[in-house]
Amino acid sequence: MKKCSPLISKAICFTSLFLSLPYLHAKGNLTLYCTLQNSACEEMVKRFSDKYQINTKFVRSSTGVTLGKIKAEKDNPQADVWYGGTLEPHLQARTLGLLEAYRSPKQAEIRPQFQHIIEKYGDYTSFGYMLILGLGINTEKLHKLGIEEPKCWQDLLDPRLKDEVQLPDPQSSGTAYSFIATLIQLWGEENAFQFLKKLDKNISQYVKTGLVTQNLSRGDTAVSIGFLHTFEQEKAKGAPIKTIPVCEGDSYALGGLSIIKGARNLDNAKLFVDWVLSKEGQEVNWIQQAPYQIPANKHAELPANTILLSTLNLFDLDFERFGSSQEAKRIIERWLKEVRLSQ
Repeated sequence: MKKCSPLISKAICFTSLFLSLPYLHAKGNLTLYCTLQNSACEEMVKRFSDKYQINTKFVRSSTGVTLGKIKAEKDNPQADVWYGGTLEPHLQARTLGLLEAYRSPKQAEIRPQFQHIIEKYGDYTSFGYMLILGLGINTEKLHKLGIEEPKCWQDLLDPRLKDEVQLPDPQSSGTAYSFIATLIQLWGEENAFQFLKKLDKNISQYVKTGLVTQNLSRGDTAVSIGFLHTFEQEKAKGAPIKTIPVCEGDSYALGGLSIIKGARNLDNAKLFVDWVLSKEGQEVNWIQQAPYQIPANKHAELPANTILLSTLNLFDLDFERFGSSQEAKRIIERWLKEVRLSQ
């Protein structure tokens, strides 16, 4: 910033300095719990900080860990906003009274396909993007094993895939919970759990969400279950990975965005939510580089390789059921008892 000339009156100098500071009303601090990939968290924080001159920091954790932190900190919140992670855990936080009520005016710009969801749950939480659930395969590893590419969930039960499939741990991963919810939605709970018990025989490890993609990229495993954009990002780095939407239909998740109850920087939290939901906030590079991650804002410009909603065979998800805190706890406890600890 240039110094004011002594020949200029103090009043004019002060006015000049005042006008040179953009978004002066939006000063202060902001802390995020971020459940995106670390590079994405860094990019969003940098752009928001630069635009509004707000000292913004983030703590990166998985969905389940973040929800646990917010529960534990209920009486002394340590963050203002929870950004990322699947929508259902955000809805669980909503029912537990852990979120601050805020309906952003930018919700009006969310794609028409999802307006019924935002109208129902948008009083406490929003969503910034859509994810497609499916399979990632290491083509080199499958070729060495002499196994054809799986195309459906049922193909994962092939005995030749023993110890070659990885799934994140449902106790801490929103991705894995979305997978279980998808199976229940498709086949009913009893059939879904019968499938999960059989699948367990082929699972090498239940690991942290990020390790699923890393292990696949390195060839430590042949098949991973997860969101397609993460596999596409590894493929773009040169890994021998292919993404596969499954034959049973395209399941999806919505990336949650909520203000934590008792936020110390409430005005800045609301500003962040508005910015993330805006066209500008959804056109940052990390979204543009993830063709299977679809911005929620209908005005956001999409790169040529982005998957189009019109090409997907989406089925309706019961957010009311799977977003219930009690139901989520029951389902995970059943998985732990009947699948993970039954062997």
